Order: sequence, then structure tokens, then C-alpha cells
Amino acid sequence: MTDKPRGQRDSWEDIFWEPHKYNERRKLKTGLYLRSFCPHCNKELMRNDMIHLEVVSPSDETGWIELSPYLNVFSRKTDIKLPGGQEVKDLLCPHCHHTLLIDGKCCGVCKSHVASFLIGVSNAKVPFLICLREGCHWHAVSPDDETEIILDDSQEW
Repeated sequence: MTDKPRGQRDSWEDIFWEPHKYNERRKLKTGLYLRSFCPHCNKELMRNDMIHLEVVSPSDETGWIELSPYLNVFSRKTDIKLPGGQEVKDLLCPHCHHTLLIDGKCCGVCKSHVASFLIGVSNAKVPFLICLREGCHWHAVSPDDETEIILDDSQEW
């Protein structure tokens, strides 16, 4: 306890409700607009109000895919056929053409490969992970950033 003037006591809240990393996090609510950036060239990934990426299909066909920039809104458009339930081979930045695939990480639901790009949260850019299996809606922030951010649909609560 800290030294207080004589006669002044600590309240029970001061003693037992110490700040903790889990009550200082920012919660990202469903529908929040996510500004998205390439983790390699740092250019914004937006085009026509969608997150615009290059995609490589399971049959090595290349094209583009546009994803909704709103958290937990799963609409998408693409110029190639992506077989339902199959994993795409890769997602690439449309500017620097660098892969967004993360080696060694897998989806928290279906264990498929994962890609990542940066999203703007408050005054920081943090990695945002997405599953590469068509139709899987799993997404997460990187484990390092979970100390500051919690997604609206998190199972943690």
C-alpha cells in the first residue's frame, strides 16, 4: 500500500480492484470498419470500399478477391471460381505481390492455413488473421495483441 495521510484509509476497491491487462483492452465491435494495410509495403488494401487482394485458387488460377472491411461481415466478391469448402493456395498484396500467408499458424476452427494483414486500431496497426478455407469465418488478432484488443465475437467472455 502507498503512504496516505494519517486518518485517510484505502478503500476496498483500491486494494482489490487493481488494473489488469484484461480490463484495459479495447473491444472491437461487430460492424466496425477495419482500415487494412499490407504488412510488407504498408500500403492500404482498400479498393471500391472493399479489402482488395490477389488470390490463388487450389487449381493455381490467379485473380482477385474483395472482402468486406467491416468486422464480422463476411461478404466477398471474386473474379475466379473458388470451390466451396476448399482452401485457397495464397492471398497476396495487390501492390507488392508479397504473400500474406503465415507459416506455422493455422485456423482456430478448421486447422487450415492462415493469412494476415494489418488493421488500424486506435493509433496502432495490428496483425489480423483470417482462415484461407472458403466458407470458414474464423478470424483473430495476433496473440501478442490480445492483451490490448478483444474481438466482439470472442469466445473469451
